[in-house]
Amino acid sequence: MMMACLLAALTALPAMAQDRTVATFGDWSLRCEAGPPRNCETATTLSNQESRPMAQIVVGRLNPQAPVLVMAHLPLNVQLPAGVRLMLDNAPIVLQYQRCVPQGCFATIEVDDALMRRLRAEPAGARLMFQDATRREITLAVPMRGFAQAQAALAAQR
Repeated sequence: MMMACLLAALTALPAMAQDRTVATFGDWSLRCEAGPPRNCETATTLSNQESRPMAQIVVGRLNPQAPVLVMAHLPLNVQLPAGVRLMLDNAPIVLQYQRCVPQGCFATIEVDDALMRRLRAEPAGARLMFQDATRREITLAVPMRGFAQAQAALAAQR
């Protein structure tokens, strides 16, 4: 259900806004949706060089029993075989495309303790890399300022 929050947020009607709360921690937001159960996730928006939003990174669970996932929400017209890479300290973490829907394409990876420690260290120079439909490499900076605080606030919601 957690990543469903993102899909719901993309298609939500204004009347649903009262059922959500958002708190900001640096470049990251903690978004919660009223339950039961109460569902929360952290997210940041990635912009291109013209400061136009192009993608989102979301960290959360699909449901309370599911593992934590990192999900990239990308635009349509991406080159699926090229995959998605999250670069942390110049080491790639490969996300697998799960689906494309009218709101965009989604790629995920399950977060283990080692990856969460790397993310909480708020690495400078984190990047998300993928190809568009013309095979042009797209590289977006992933702002990490506030990630650790957002994750601590997320843990407090459980």
